[in-house]
This record gives sequence, structure tokens and C-alpha cells, in this order.
Amino acid sequence: MKKAMKVLGVIALTVIIGFGVTGCSKKEGGGSSGGSGSVNVGRAAPASDFNYKLSDDGKGVVITHYTGNGGVVVIPGEIEGLPVVELGYIAFSGYNAGPGYNVTSVVIPASVKMIAGACFGYIDNLTTVTFLGSGVVLSSNVFRDCKNLSVLNMPDGDRVLIPFNGRRGDLGIVTESNAFQNCKKLPLAVRSKLVSWGFDEP
Repeated sequence: MKKAMKVLGVIALTVIIGFGVTGCSKKEGGGSSGGSGSVNVGRAAPASDFNYKLSDDGKGVVITHYTGNGGVVVIPGEIEGLPVVELGYIAFSGYNAGPGYNVTSVVIPASVKMIAGACFGYIDNLTTVTFLGSGVVLSSNVFRDCKNLSVLNMPDGDRVLIPFNGRRGDLGIVTESNAFQNCKKLPLAVRSKLVSWGFDEP
């Protein structure tokens, strides 16, 4: 009888341990939905890796400066309970060894709908950019001179990127379509899609 009880106890303990491991494995990874299914983008960078402010309408967050160590950067979809809606002017720029100089890959959440001028410009180490959403407006020189940018991941279907149309004094409406200037390593198919969306040839 004691032997049977001991065997049952071992079986019960095995079941409990097995359930716990299975539960943890499902929570790991933090995949996000893309155009063709689930995309595992890794863990979002902490808010402490960014300087940020409220958007003009007070409903979202604008990242103004990157303060992290580089490598793979997964931009959070929200900070302090508010959606990250914009990435600011030169916020990640690699110019003169700027804040994003050591960034190699960046994931931009679906909440972001505007990226300001030269935000990721001049990052020699940047090879991969992933957009998780669509309808993102790019201002001038956003990825200018990212000479090693060779992978641009985007959801299928909707138009993902849109050149910014802004007023410049007496010049009227100017389309800022040079977001990918000198990104010569992008594949031909990606270049063709960007041109069809109104951007200049990279």
C-alpha cells in the first residue's frame, strides 16, 4: 500500500512539473502579428532606453532620443500606458557616432504612424528594419545613408510606408520621398515596391 502511494505521488509530481514547463514555454517569445502570420520579434526594450514626451494631442508618446546600447532594438508599443505613436527627428541617428550608431536591427511597432526626419539616418551597422504595422508616414532622410540596410520586413497587403507631404513656405506642397537615399543594398523587389509607393529610388 505504501509503495502504491509512493508511485502515485511521483506521477502526480511529474504531471505538475510538466504542466508548469508547458505554461512557461507558451508565454515566452512575445510574438506579434504580421502580414503573413505570427512574427517573433523578441522582448521590447525598456522605457529607460529612450527619452520621450507626450504627443501634441496628449494621447500618445513621441520617442525623442535613444539611450540604449544598440544591437537589436525592439521599440515598445507603449510607454507608461500610452501608445508610442511617433519617432522623433534624429532620435536614433548614427551621424557622428550618434545615439543609434551601434543599432544593428530595429523593430517598429504597429502603434507608430510617423517617423520624423533622419530618425535612423547614417547608421552604418543597421542591416534589418521590421515594420509591424501599416500606414507609417516617413519624413525626409529617415534611413539616409544606411549603407548596409539589406532587409526590410513589412506586413503583406496594406500600403505600409507613405512619403510625408508638408508645406514649405512659398514652395507649396513638397513630397519628402528620399527616406531611403543611398540604401543600395535593399533587394530589387523591395526597391520596386518603395518606388510604387511614391519614394525615390534608393
